[in-house]
Formats: sequence, structure tokens, C-alpha cells
Amino acid sequence: MKPWSSLLLLMALVAGSLAPVGRASAQEAGPIYIVQEGDTLSTIAIRFGTTVEALVQANGIADASIIAPGMQLLLPGFEGVSGILSVHQVAFGESLASLAGTYRTSGAALAKLNRLVNPERLYVGQPAIVPEPANGSPAAAGARTYSAGQGLLEAAVEWGANPWLLGNPGLRLWRVAGQRAYLPGGAGAASDLPRGVSSVTVSPSPLVQGRATIIEVQADPEVQVQGRLGERALNFMSPEASPGTWIALQGIHALQPADLVELEIRIQIAGAEIAHRQPVPVVDGGYGRESLQVPPQTLDPANTGPEDERIAEVVRTASAEKLWEGVFHFPSSYFETFPSRYGTRRSYNGSAYSYYHTGLDLYGNPETPVLAPAPGIVVFAEELTVRGNTTYIDHGWGVYSGFLHQSQIFVHPGDRVETGDTIGMVGATGRVTGAHLHWEIWVGGVPVDPMQWTEIVFP
Repeated sequence: MKPWSSLLLLMALVAGSLAPVGRASAQEAGPIYIVQEGDTLSTIAIRFGTTVEALVQANGIADASIIAPGMQLLLPGFEGVSGILSVHQVAFGESLASLAGTYRTSGAALAKLNRLVNPERLYVGQPAIVPEPANGSPAAAGARTYSAGQGLLEAAVEWGANPWLLGNPGLRLWRVAGQRAYLPGGAGAASDLPRGVSSVTVSPSPLVQGRATIIEVQADPEVQVQGRLGERALNFMSPEASPGTWIALQGIHALQPADLVELEIRIQIAGAEIAHRQPVPVVDGGYGRESLQVPPQTLDPANTGPEDERIAEVVRTASAEKLWEGVFHFPSSYFETFPSRYGTRRSYNGSAYSYYHTGLDLYGNPETPVLAPAPGIVVFAEELTVRGNTTYIDHGWGVYSGFLHQSQIFVHPGDRVETGDTIGMVGATGRVTGAHLHWEIWVGGVPVDPMQWTEIVFP
């Protein structure tokens, strides 16, 4: 389309957009906020960027000191926005534009309602205030996808839509292939997820320091899925019995800052790659502290560095076959109490608390068997300086278990083990203060809390 013809088309479409929308006058009054326990007019005014005086005037309140839970208050200053305000938990794939499309309002109104500092960065799980219509369900907003080389005006003509109502953050004449637009009168809620992807779920959400998370993508069968969480590539697997389902298990480092981390989902479809990125919050794991005295050579970087690198290489690969089912079993018969839990911040020999415990310690002695917690393949069985006699088992999908400080090792790399098989004996080798079993679970190259795997069934 020539530039001058695009301009004429834009002028015609804009002229059409100036016609009255046709809303009832009652709907133009503004959104309704339902007073909650502990609210005052002052806190409500601050929350929504208005004043007590404006609230009193808009609602005809005789005594500003008396409001009660359940009372409905009209919020002034949001002309064109209607409905009862509720809280919507932002899902992966939702943005300010898609929420505006779903609830048939403007991005500017939502940004104002939520006092957003950065409207372009809604995070997964963020509580967003949205205007629910009177019938309790959002108005439908059909989603369309821009094709390669398709501009805003061409799309508006093809879809029979007003360019001002396409859910765009600003009127730009160019668009990116795969970008979504939202049309009134369509079916279903709007989303920024790439074409071919129906949902992306993160569990648990928010992410927790030192725990594994499940990222599940539901997509068309022909879609290929990849992704990253922060700096780590995700190992997406698609079970044969569930075509179109992609699952990645990923550990969150115990020292990961309690902040936002970027989740990126990339898909391959029809020879094109489309990506969506959105922050996910990480919360503190609530770990304690302990101070230990250990042999100095087990703290020497000349020993710890190469050893850490060897183990990182061992647990790097994500095998395609998932070998376990259900929860993991404890690798020892002593699991009522624990001498030290995962994630504890540690001081060694008077150092700062810059270390942390990468596993769960279980009581035992050289006569206590070490048991396989789940089916898998032995991939490492050696004596190390820091870890002592060590065994690692690959359970598939990037999940590994490790067993440190053993007095004896009974298995070899390549051995297949089943739940409850004896793989060694508890000992006191390596960096220890006494005999015990140090048990690790690694997920996506990160050690996580083994207790989680004894309590939750991971897919």
C-alpha cells in the first residue's frame, strides 16, 4: 500500500471511530469499588490516585469517617470504565494490552487503576485490578495475529476493525509478525501468547528459592517449544501420551535473589520462531544459619573448584526418558529427624555465611545402607576430596540424585537401579563433622530441596 493511500485510509477509519460508542449513561459513571475490611476513604483515595473529597462528592457520603465493608463506592476520574472492580492474577501471556482487550477498557485506564510504574512489565501472578462487567464475565475479545509484512491499516481493513480498537499501546503503522491484536465481539479472553500456544502455566508461582518448578506449555501438536528461565535453558519434554503438552522441570537456586526473573518461551511453527518473555517473581525460601568446623583442605578452591565443575558436567544432560513415577523415597531408614536441612546458610571455620547446604543430611553409620530413592541409571561413582565417596543417579528429564560421604559404593556407572536398591553405605568421607548421608536432588543443573520430592509428585 502506498504512503498516501495509507494516510487516506487512516483518516477514513479515524473519522469512523469518532462516532458515539453507544454506551448507556449509567455505564459512563465509572467503576465500582467494594469496600474491604480495614479500608478507609484515605487508603482508598491513595490506592486509586484520587482524593477523599472527590470520593465523598461522587458517592454523596454524609460522614467521611463512616464506611463499612461491602459498601459500593463509585471511583471518580475513570470515565469510560465501568463494572465492579475485582483482582485478576496475571497469567503468563497476559499484558496490559491483552487485559484491556479482555475487559474492554483501555490500557491507560488499567494502568491508572493499578498505579503501575512500568505498564510494559506485568509479572506472572501480579494482582491486577480489573473492571468486571455487571453480568460477572468479561466481554469477549477475539485475538488475531499479524502476518509477516502486515501493517496496522492493512490488518484493520482485512479484519473489518477500527485501528484505534486493536488493543495496541500506541498508533504505529508497523507491526511484528506474530504480534496479537484484540477485536471486540470475538470469542474468549485475549492473550499475548504466540500463535499455536493455548496456555503456559508455572507451578508453584511465585517461584521459591531452592525448590523445583514445573513449567507446562499446551500447544498445537506441530509446535516445537524451547525456553529459558533467567540464564538457564529449559529442558522441555513432550510425553508421547500427550501430544502438544511440553513440560520443563527447573530448579531455582537457593541463592537466587528474591526478585523478578525473566521467563522466555520460544516456539517453532511453520518455519518461524516466535518468543514471549515475561517476569516471574522469586520469593525467599526462609533458610536458617549454622556454623561448622571442617578439614581446611575441603575448603581449598584448588579442590572445590575442579570438583564442582566435574559434578556440574555430570548433571548437565537432560535424558529424554523419564524413569521415575510418584514421589521419591528417602535413601535411608533414618528420616524422622535430620542433622541439617537443605538451604541452610553456612559458615565454615569462621568464614562469612557465604556458603549454603546443597542437600539434606540423614543420620546413619557405616552399617546403614544407602538406598536408591527412585529408578534411574548410575552416572557417577567415585571418591572425591570434598564430597567423599559419591554416587549420582540420572532419573531422566534433567533430574539427578546424589549421595555423598559414603563409606562404601556398591554400584558403577551404567548400572540400572530401582527404588530401594542398596547402592552404598553411610560414611564420614570428605567435608564432614561425623558420619551421615548427604542427599542431593538436582533439577535442570540446580540443587534443590530433596524434601520437596518426597512430598510432591512431579510429572
